[in-house]
Amino acid sequence: MLKKRGWVIAALLQVLFLVFIAGSYYSIDYFGKEIKIKTIPVDPRDILYGDYVTLRFEISTVPLALYKGDPSALDQGQKKAYVVLEENNDGYFVVKEVSPDKPDLTDDEVVLTAKAQKIWGETSDQIQLTYGLERYYVEENTGKELEMQASDMDVIVSVAPWGAHKIVELNP
Repeated sequence: MLKKRGWVIAALLQVLFLVFIAGSYYSIDYFGKEIKIKTIPVDPRDILYGDYVTLRFEISTVPLALYKGDPSALDQGQKKAYVVLEENNDGYFVVKEVSPDKPDLTDDEVVLTAKAQKIWGETSDQIQLTYGLERYYVEENTGKELEMQASDMDVIVSVAPWGAHKIVELNP
């Protein structure tokens, strides 16, 4: 009887784990705050997954002066960073600061996690930020159409209070 109960508990825990994973993805829609980011896309194609758009955000490259930690740590490769975004007058979210530690936020700010790496620009040192939002899959045969409209594109991203994020909409 005890062995049978153990198998039932193990199966129930596995089902609960799968429900938790699915629920955490959909809870971003419910609890998340939608933000708008400006981007410039490039259109590659993947044989296994179909059309996708590679997105490069304006918030992906920021001056090193916005980094609140030790800049020498960024010389050693990609480090986890917390990027605080705030809305500008045009309705886009822009980088306020980048920190190695989770910052305290006001109500009008959101935080995205990113991998940060120091790069050297033509005028000054900068940080390259990778958010994990840079690849967006689209319907078959629509990638080239998006590429033609790539001169000015907005991305709507939902950001949950615990830092999870996903692309909700792509507006050419």
